[in-house]
Amino acid sequence: MKYKEYKCNSYNVYTVKTNRFKTSHIELIFRGEVKKNLLPELVFLADVLSESSKNYPSKRSLMIRFEELYKISCYATSLRIGSTMDFHVSLDLINPKYINDVDYLENAIKTLFEIVLNPNVENEEFDTVIFNNVKTRLYREIKSLEENDMKQSIKKAFKLMDSDSITSYDLLGTKEQLDEITPASLYKTYKNLLKNFSSDIFAIGDMDMDSLVKLIKKYYKNRYINEFTYNYYVDNKVRNSVKKGEEIGSSVQANLVMLFNLDNLEKRERDITMHVFNYLFGSGGLTSKLYRSIREKYSLCYNINSLYLKYDKLLLVHTSLENENVLKAINLAKKDFKSMQHGEFTTEELNDAISNMLVSIDMSSDNNISIINNYVFKVYDNLPDLDERKKLFKEVTKSDVINVAKKIKLNTIFVLKGKGE
Repeated sequence: MKYKEYKCNSYNVYTVKTNRFKTSHIELIFRGEVKKNLLPELVFLADVLSESSKNYPSKRSLMIRFEELYKISCYATSLRIGSTMDFHVSLDLINPKYINDVDYLENAIKTLFEIVLNPNVENEEFDTVIFNNVKTRLYREIKSLEENDMKQSIKKAFKLMDSDSITSYDLLGTKEQLDEITPASLYKTYKNLLKNFSSDIFAIGDMDMDSLVKLIKKYYKNRYINEFTYNYYVDNKVRNSVKKGEEIGSSVQANLVMLFNLDNLEKRERDITMHVFNYLFGSGGLTSKLYRSIREKYSLCYNINSLYLKYDKLLLVHTSLENENVLKAINLAKKDFKSMQHGEFTTEELNDAISNMLVSIDMSSDNNISIINNYVFKVYDNLPDLDERKKLFKEVTKSDVINVAKKIKLNTIFVLKGKGE
C-alpha cells in the first residue's frame, strides 16, 4: 500500500493506493463542533442528500444513474465522535481498470459532487416530497428507539451522569425537534455545513491517485477555508460519589447500566492498553470476568458486556436481568472491577486478550473501508497505523493493565426496571 497526501488549499486529499481489492472507496469528511440542536438536523440532511440531487430529482432517477455507472454507491452519514461532529459523503465504485470506459472515474466523481454541491433545492428550500419522506422515516426511527429499553437505559444513564455533557446529546433528537425542521431551515443547515465545517477527502483503491486528485479539484469547488481547531475528547466529570437512579421501563426485564470515568489516561493507554483491559473485563465474550461471574457462575443474566467509549473517556457496562437480581449484579460487577485493579487475571488470559486484538487488526486489514478509517484517525488523532498497533499490543504487560484499571472510577449506576410479567 502506498500512502500519499495532497494539499488543495481549502482541503486535503489523503490517498492509499492498493490492488488488494476490486473496489475503491472515496470519502468526503466535513468536521465541526458538536452543537446539541445541530445533531438531528445533520442526520436529517444526510438522509435528504442521499435521496436525490438537482439533476437527479428523485430516488429512482438517482438509482438509475448509479446503475449506469456500474452500480456505484453514494450516500451520506452523520455521526458524533466525542466532541466533534462528522458528516461523511461516501462513494463506492469498481476499480476503474476493470471498466472499459475511459470516463468512468470522472463520471463517478462528478456524481459524488453533484450530490454534495447541487442538491435538490428550489427557492432555498429542499424538495418537499423528498423532505417529507425522510421525515416520516426519521419519526419511525425515533419511535423505534423509544420502544427499545436497552437503548433507552443507556440514553437515560448518560443524562443522569450529566445532562449537559456532549455524551448525553441525542443524535436523532426528539419528535419535537424533528417537527421544528423545515425544508427552508434544513437548507440553512446545508449552507452552514459548507461554510463553517472543515473538509478533507480520503480515498483507497487501485486508481491513478494523481489523476483522481485532478478530478476532485475539477469538481469540488470549495470556496471556504476553515481551520477547525478540535479536541475529540469529552471531559466527563469524575465524581467523588456514585450517582444512582432508576425508572420503570416497558420490558419484562430490567436493564442495568454502569458508567465509569477513564481519568487521565496517557495516549498509549487510550490507544492500546484500554482495549486489552476492556476485553479482559467485559468485552471478551465467554472469557470476560463479568460474563464468567454474573452469567456463568451466578446465572443472573443471559449476557453482559462492556463498551470502551474512547472519545467520551468512559467505560460502559450493560446487562438485562430480572429486577430481583439487579443489586447482586451491581455488587458482583464492582467486585470484578476491583479484582482487575488487583491484577487478578492470569498471564494466559492476558495473552488471549492480546491475541484477539491482533486478530481484530488482521480482520480490519481485509476491508478497504476499515483501512481508510484507520488512516482517518491517524490523520486526525495520531492513531498508530495497523502494523505499529500490533507491535504495541504485543508489548502490553500485566502491570500496564493494572495501572490503567487504577485510573478507572465508577461514576453512575442506572436501572431501567422491568415491569414484570
